[in-house]
Amino acid sequence: MPRVAPRQHRTQVQRLAVLGGWAGTALVLASLMYWLYLTSMLQTRNWIVNVGLGVGIALILFFLGGMGSAIIAGFRSPEGKRSVRSLILISAVIGILVIANVLAYRRHYQWDLTGNRRLTLAPVTTRLLKGLKQKIEVTAFYSQSPQRRWEAQDARKVQDLLRQYADRSPNFRFKVVDYLREPDKWASAQMTTMPPVVLFTNETGGREEVKGTGEKDFTGALLKLTQTQKHKILFTVGHGELSPDATDQSGTGEVKTVLTEQQHTVGTLDLMGKERKVPSDCSVLVIAGPQVDFQAEEQKAVTDYLAAGGQALVMLRVAGPPLAWLMKEIGVKPEDNIVAQIVEIPGTGLAQISKTVRISKFETHDINRGLRAVYFPLVRSLTAASPAPAGVTTTNLLRTDADAIAKPLKQGQRTVDLRPGDNDPKGPFTLAMVAEKDANGKKGRVVVIGGAEWASDMLTMQPDMDNRYLATNAINWLASEDALVDIPPKDEPPSEVTLSPEDRVRTFFINLLLMPVVCFFMAAYVWWKRR
Repeated sequence: MPRVAPRQHRTQVQRLAVLGGWAGTALVLASLMYWLYLTSMLQTRNWIVNVGLGVGIALILFFLGGMGSAIIAGFRSPEGKRSVRSLILISAVIGILVIANVLAYRRHYQWDLTGNRRLTLAPVTTRLLKGLKQKIEVTAFYSQSPQRRWEAQDARKVQDLLRQYADRSPNFRFKVVDYLREPDKWASAQMTTMPPVVLFTNETGGREEVKGTGEKDFTGALLKLTQTQKHKILFTVGHGELSPDATDQSGTGEVKTVLTEQQHTVGTLDLMGKERKVPSDCSVLVIAGPQVDFQAEEQKAVTDYLAAGGQALVMLRVAGPPLAWLMKEIGVKPEDNIVAQIVEIPGTGLAQISKTVRISKFETHDINRGLRAVYFPLVRSLTAASPAPAGVTTTNLLRTDADAIAKPLKQGQRTVDLRPGDNDPKGPFTLAMVAEKDANGKKGRVVVIGGAEWASDMLTMQPDMDNRYLATNAINWLASEDALVDIPPKDEPPSEVTLSPEDRVRTFFINLLLMPVVCFFMAAYVWWKRR
């Protein structure tokens, strides 16, 4: 409120006008805030707002009429002129802050301080969006009616997530449509799924309808629209390998699930079946820890596939067949041993020998992108053959620290004494290698890992282990899907406090509007009394 003439010149009407002015201002502010609250709850203005605004405006007019001459005199005084200049300066500062907030909203950065980084997109999603070449249009059909509280809450979650997608790529655009308020847009979309649902479309007419509300669902739809080719991943069977179709935790079902979500086709291959060769459309051949060696015909099928520039992921079991017929072709020598790790017993200062080897420091390679810790319950070491086969180059992929030892373990041997001895070889040991060879103008690549149990569901389903991502990263790298060689979106539910739409609005108004307005009003009143 503007400053007025000294108090001793006020009449009874002027004193009432001042009180009316303060009461009218408070009443108008309260009515506007209540109106905004009703709008947020999708309700219309009611009689309380109308009466409050009417009475408040009447009291302000009474103030202006009763104190008009005093206000004009106050503005003409030197102190009044200084107040006007201060008001102009404050308005300029507020204007600058508003402009800065608008610019920050358009070009913003965020820091995710949550424990599980639930507000950060997964690396695979980020890489997909950065490499997005075609335009993707997304329409989220959600009702925000107060009668559909949980759906309105999901709508806000979906909108926040889609905004993160749009921030990562100019080719990604989205909008949220209330299908109850705009039924014509719902009808024109010709949806086959009942709402709520999210529709992804691309510029070539492709479309995907998504019922889920998480990053995993949206990135899967994005992959379906952008992937021009589905890679076929085949797991060999018939030799005791880990199977992607196993119903217990001894198979690789979790790895298959991730690969399927990434739009790969995952199947099995019996090389002793009708077609005794690796299909030409096989993108990656996976030999997941055979317990018996391959027959001669099967060996020829695999070597012919690799000689034609094929890609393979080979896992060798401890004390299992070394697949010497294959290893000599790619320059890798599996050692007849088992690698163990010396670990400290917490709180004792003592150490023990563990058959489980933990890798937390990784070599610089695309396959290791995003990995934090991989666990091998049983693993053997690998070395590069010397001399290497013609045209073959090998690269170390995973290595232990110096706190590892190796114990001899022949093929078929079931027991081993892990007590450390003076003659035990000490780490570091190589546990995984990459072999590459040019074949007819196409580069054939094989990833060899000295263990197989690490890829079973028992370990790949553990949230604190990155075993599943080692497998999927290796397969995607072999399939030349560079954008997918990283940590994919997780489906872990975030730890959060669930608020109803009414609670959200009340929290917003109480903390961000009501308290600041009350403090400002009280400060202005104190200033007026002390002026």
